[in-house]
Amino acid sequence: MKVLSVVLAVVVIVGVAREAAPASAMAPLSAAEVRAMMSSPTRHVRAVDGAMSSVLAEGMRRSGTFAHLMLALDKSDVIVYIEMTRHMPSSVAGRLLLAAGPEGSRYLRIQVSGEPRSREMIALVGHELRHALEVAESPEVRDEASLIALYERIGHASPSGHHYDTAAAQDTGRQVRKELAG
Repeated sequence: MKVLSVVLAVVVIVGVAREAAPASAMAPLSAAEVRAMMSSPTRHVRAVDGAMSSVLAEGMRRSGTFAHLMLALDKSDVIVYIEMTRHMPSSVAGRLLLAAGPEGSRYLRIQVSGEPRSREMIALVGHELRHALEVAESPEVRDEASLIALYERIGHASPSGHHYDTAAAQDTGRQVRKELAG
């Protein structure tokens, strides 16, 4: 899968003092629902390895917000691949990349770094899934220019270039963290 040259990197600042978003109205998924979703050949959120599969499954079992994101993305026109990597700048905990795919398809790649089995990892993946949903809800995003335009419109940029974040993704990360502590 070819990755476009401009990367949407999301800088996650841990320990922001704002209050979490309102509680999710959706309940976490049952173990059977998680198994069905994770084994579906048509699922839209795909883990690159077993460790990330475990993160996704645990997130859906423990957080209604996380489960809602997974279900919403599963109904969208984007395919999201998620992987853990240790090869990111130290100031970036997670990032969303627009990846090239067949004409008419939209592929996203999420990269995250951290401890695979931690609550922070699940919250970080939830934050990044929110960004994937922002793209899914914006059918005009088909290339790097339209991706940048989306985040210039809905997000806020870091001083270091094409690094963006949104209040919605920050709130989502906090909400998932709160539900996991729950």
